[in-house]
Amino acid sequence: MLKRILAVLLVSALIISCASKPKEPQVGDSHGTYFSIGQFIQDQFATYKGQPFTFEKIVTMNGKTDSTLTNVDKMDWGAILQPFFESDISDKKYLGQYNFSQFEENITATLNYYYEARNNKLFTRKLQISVDDISHKVKSIYIETEKNSQWSHTMHKLFYVPLKVISIQEIDHSRPAKELHIEYRFL
Repeated sequence: MLKRILAVLLVSALIISCASKPKEPQVGDSHGTYFSIGQFIQDQFATYKGQPFTFEKIVTMNGKTDSTLTNVDKMDWGAILQPFFESDISDKKYLGQYNFSQFEENITATLNYYYEARNNKLFTRKLQISVDDISHKVKSIYIETEKNSQWSHTMHKLFYVPLKVISIQEIDHSRPAKELHIEYRFL
């Protein structure tokens, strides 16, 4: 019984320690950085490593939907998480490149941290992190990215709710236009 209590306390401490409260660094602060998506993903993997998760994968391509069941071991995590890693703004070169604001939702006891690109040439345009008001544990992450070139215009909308859903939406305005939405629901 004591071992179970200690195990629960250890897991709880681990989960709470993985919650990183975003902060707005000063523009001249060489030690500051913005919230790290990459570090957050690594923390999630370390926390839930070895868990036997099953997922429902729902793919919608240009309005046609198909779904399958898969498990954590059969998923190509590199490809799935690549758009999230690419959206990371924690490198010091991004300091001062984003407007930062925060707001609180009292009904849901949620703090929201919002980063918006000051320059429309930046790849990551919007990043919103919603955290529990008390524990600061991440409740959800929403990201919008955009890439423009002479021949293409591609947008991503990324959404993650821990232990609930990973959602990746890609809208490509090239010719022919395509819209792809892949959702992984934790079962």
